[in-house]
Amino acid sequence: MADDRRPVPRGIEVLVKKASVDAEFRALLLARRAEAADAIGLELTPAEAAMLNAVAAPQLEAIIAQTTVSPMSRAAFLGKAAAVMLAALGADLAAMEGPPPPGGIAPDVPGPKPTGIASDRPPDRERFVLYSEANYRGEVTLAVVEQEEYNKRLAETNATNRVIRQAYAAAMKAWNEDEARKGTPFPLKPVLLLRCTREATYNDRDRAEEMLKRRQEDLDRKVALAKEAEERRLAALSAEARAKEAEKAKLVKEAEALFEKKLAELLTGPKPPVADPVTRGTRPDRPMSLGIEPDRPAPAPDASSPF
Repeated sequence: MADDRRPVPRGIEVLVKKASVDAEFRALLLARRAEAADAIGLELTPAEAAMLNAVAAPQLEAIIAQTTVSPMSRAAFLGKAAAVMLAALGADLAAMEGPPPPGGIAPDVPGPKPTGIASDRPPDRERFVLYSEANYRGEVTLAVVEQEEYNKRLAETNATNRVIRQAYAAAMKAWNEDEARKGTPFPLKPVLLLRCTREATYNDRDRAEEMLKRRQEDLDRKVALAKEAEERRLAALSAEARAKEAEKAKLVKEAEALFEKKLAELLTGPKPPVADPVTRGTRPDRPMSLGIEPDRPAPAPDASSPF
């Protein structure tokens, strides 16, 4: 008898499978369905959203408990990108052999090899990346850009991180060698590596901007709370202690300016010359001898020689 059950929508399948391997995400999904999808950058269709909201929390929890994920796909569902999770489901889940196990979602199995079927997304469709950046102080900013621009920002971050420690050492050396600052220790703590992290990817810019607005509001609240806490800390100090804090902050600003100058010099200055390859005592433009002299013409015979 044919199985007339409808296949599980892919968006819901992604949510349930991620929840089966990620306890924190499972709690979020059971409490706030739409927010869980937004957290991984998953766009649910109206039908999927309605179906998900119609399932009671105990029933959804039971489905999650009976759902399994194959070892090959587990890493994808432990991540934060819905696009990777969708790719891990296979090319054609509807063509999988056999019905899913009762009460859950079938583990991932390889589907049939695609035979000329076009991708779900046109190749020229724009992709919008919601990403976060953290500078050397740990301060975070958020932005939405197209995929190409994000790749550029990521490359710039990696290039900066390759020389950031060198710039810090150069700034410290210049500070300590400055006669005007003699006896004043370098006040800047070791800098953090820059961070450029993809938070989510969207096909629709309006959707990406909406999620950016939500995350920015949350980030602004955290920054405001930290600022208020610092203001309360300073207010509790004596006048003398506050004066020392102000002087320390002034020195840190000067050290940051020096560090940023050295960093800019390393990023824009000439690249160091490439060293000659090590050739074990032979020049690279000359063949290495194996102890046998090259062919040379024999000397002319001596007329006075008896041989």
